[in-house]
Amino acid sequence: MADLLDIVPQTAVEVVKFDGHRVKVYAVSVTAMALLISRFPKLKDAINGAFDNFDLMVVVGTATSAIIAAGCGRLGDVEYEQSLDRLLPEQQLKLIKAIMRLTFPNGLGPFLEELSSLMSGPDEAAKTIKLRLKTSPSISPASSEGASRQTMQ
Repeated sequence: MADLLDIVPQTAVEVVKFDGHRVKVYAVSVTAMALLISRFPKLKDAINGAFDNFDLMVVVGTATSAIIAAGCGRLGDVEYEQSLDRLLPEQQLKLIKAIMRLTFPNGLGPFLEELSSLMSGPDEAAKTIKLRLKTSPSISPASSEGASRQTMQ
């Protein structure tokens, strides 16, 4: 049986290029997401699609530097976040898009479905499983009656 650490994929990385520079970004962990949402509570509403595009830009815009910092492995580094604020919006969007692709490789929808099912509990009733037992032939060779010991009956 494999240990969980044996089957965990290697950390995915994407290189984002702009202005002759190459920046490595990584997926944001669930722990980092929770910390970002606790710091920017309106992100939760944005993820659930509760805003129109303009409101979404305002909400995500306030957290952009923190999200990029998390995707660059610098979660909570305020100085790093402040330097990211000086990037051009196009550069910030390139970084955010790469981080989102790595964090949600199947898109945001499947992640939200899994999260929703976790929060709502099991969506199926207990299932009854029927087992049919079938006797298997013995793997030992049949013995003759004369060679067998008498058993008490």
